[in-house]
Amino acid sequence: MSVLDRYIVRAILAAVALVMLVLLVLGALATFMDQQDDVGTGSYTALGAFWYTLLNLPQLAYELLPITALIGSLLGLGSLARGSELTVVRAAGVSIARIAGIALFAGVLLIGLELLLGELLAPVLQQAAREQKAFSKLANVSFASGTGAWVRDGDLILNVAGQNSESQFGSM
Repeated sequence: MSVLDRYIVRAILAAVALVMLVLLVLGALATFMDQQDDVGTGSYTALGAFWYTLLNLPQLAYELLPITALIGSLLGLGSLARGSELTVVRAAGVSIARIAGIALFAGVLLIGLELLLGELLAPVLQQAAREQKAFSKLANVSFASGTGAWVRDGDLILNVAGQNSESQFGSM
């Protein structure tokens, strides 16, 4: 990878990171404000809502990365064009196809990040956030067995083994 390749990739990734930071701050603020309805229920506090919000940031980043990559790439290449750096690169004999290939390489790096977020980090942290919130709000919920949530209501004991993406429970 040449110096030019690294320079263009760095410009694109820096712009993507800046856009992601702005969108994550806005998303985290919205999530934190949404959690304020539950503050005071059981032992769920503002600190618990803050931790819930932090643990959900990787999921939010996973959801925002495609649009962030598009906006960031446009901003990164636009900043290079504004400073006439792309004109100088073209005058030096670099083809448009090569510049597009370099931008595509930055996109491949972002796809790798998307895979890491979506498959490894986000699901684990989002589950931890849900469990932490449930523990704080309800003193009678246990996740100790690893086979679902055990809920006790008087003499009735339920094991909820699964929940789909539409918040419907199964295997009760």
